[in-house]
Amino acid sequence: MTRKKWISFTGMLVGVTAAAGFSAGPGSQTSPADARLARILERTTEYCQKLERAALDFTCIEKIEERTYSTIEEAPDGMVPNPSGVAYTYKPVNTPYYANTYVYDYQFVRKGSRKAENRVLIEENGRKKKNKDAVLTTTTVRVENALFGPIGLLGAAAQDLHEYRIVGEETEKGEQVLVLEATLKATLDRVHCTGRIWVREDDASILRIAWDQTSVGNFKLIRETAKKMNAEPRLTSVTEYGQEKNGLRFPSKDTTEEGYLKHGNVRVRSLTTILYKDYKFFTVETQVKY
Repeated sequence: MTRKKWISFTGMLVGVTAAAGFSAGPGSQTSPADARLARILERTTEYCQKLERAALDFTCIEKIEERTYSTIEEAPDGMVPNPSGVAYTYKPVNTPYYANTYVYDYQFVRKGSRKAENRVLIEENGRKKKNKDAVLTTTTVRVENALFGPIGLLGAAAQDLHEYRIVGEETEKGEQVLVLEATLKATLDRVHCTGRIWVREDDASILRIAWDQTSVGNFKLIRETAKKMNAEPRLTSVTEYGQEKNGLRFPSKDTTEEGYLKHGNVRVRSLTTILYKDYKFFTVETQVKY
């Protein structure tokens, strides 16, 4: 099970070579950078194994706000003469948007092969609700299985598909954080998630993932829309894992901005923010034998 994100238009459903990609020849020496990357990849593999096998029972509040912007084009800023005639320069328009908010009481239970999840819609656009067995009714972005996102990038099977490199280092709350980039191996001709991962070096905690735009389901539709607009797609999607319990990290925020580059400006078509808060944990067991 890995994270799924879909974007739709009706509802838009929408360096260093890693240990998983290189082998040292006889008598060759591993550089410190290679060794550092290999260590972190080994530890993140162990983390993903724990996540895949863990017995889980928890609830949280899932608050979704989606903004859909007007389709007004950029406004002409002025006329500039050129040898072939008159051309316009452009400035972005502060386009209006309409917003929807949804608040769900979300429950997830997994033990052995049994898995169940349930949502109760408790608020919609400020109005109290109590819709049991609710489905996600967002019109722009639908995120599923955000908790399991790391598995698609750093799990054992995923590491056979990707090349990795360290592209940055940061300090967060006094802790060293490595920024890894995961790209598909050049020999592979398939669609699979890629992106950048922020990993705390001392315990391999996965703090954040910035997904490559091609990792989003139905990205083909986004390409088609960009083509019709004579623009380039600029989709950003970030999942943050700010909640920790028993060595596992749970989603705290997911943000997706759908934009299109045109006339040197990025025009935002939609922005969806999901907050996960007020967790209640009943079971989080990582040392499980079935």
